[in-house]
Order: sequence, then structure tokens, then C-alpha cells
Amino acid sequence: MAKIVGIITTDRNRVGGVGPIFVARDRDHLQKISHLLEKVLDCAAHTVDEDLFIIVDRH
Repeated sequence: MAKIVGIITTDRNRVGGVGPIFVARDRDHLQKISHLLEKVLDCAAHTVDEDLFIIVDRH
């Protein structure tokens, strides 16, 4: 089963929970952080909307 291991957003007020939440300063920064975490964690980055990505571990 897949597991959400991180959330990246430009708006901290849109997300909640106990997992790692990363706040980007703008959309370009959001994409850079998402792709970096995708590679480092060997996971998949998925766009929820233009201001929100989730990092999913499928292992």
C-alpha cells in the first residue's frame, strides 16, 4: 500500500497533519523541493494542485 511521506505547499494554512510539511516560498521553489525529495527519498511526487504536491512511497 502507498504511504504519503511528505507534503509540499506554498500555503501552510491549506494542510495539516502529523507528517512532514514543507512550505515553499513560490511555485518554482515548490517544484524544486518536490523533485529533490522525490529523488532523495526514492518516492514519487504527485501534483494535487498548482500549490500542493505530495510525496508518496510505494515500496
